Amino acid sequence: MQFTQSFEITKWDQATYDDSDGINLGKAVVGKTFTGTLEGTSSAELLVVGTPEGPAAYTAVERFEGSLDGKSGSFVMLHGATADQTSSPGKILPNTGTGELAGLTGTVTYEHDDEGPRLTLDYELA
Repeated sequence: MQFTQSFEITKWDQATYDDSDGINLGKAVVGKTFTGTLEGTSSAELLVVGTPEGPAAYTAVERFEGSLDGKSGSFVMLHGATADQTSSPGKILPNTGTGELAGLTGTVTYEHDDEGPRLTLDYELA
């Protein structure tokens, strides 16, 4: 099954751990709220790279807790992108589904543009 829905970023706490030669390495803790087919909240930790020209890349590990199409549980996603990409592809990590979402597999794509933040989830539930 596949769907696309918007979400809200509810938290963004970022700190730098290395800033040399204008290249900034940081960590960010990000919270999100989802309303729709995916209903619940997530918490992510991002490693981010910034340059004097702006953001350069990020990679994230994110745990979602709530329900997917009415089935409750949690799962973990891994995603990331570089500044020259228009979307952030990733996947649902194997064996991370809990509750009614045990056995969940699939891919996730995040997009942030003029239409706002949204994700596309393409998944199978065994």
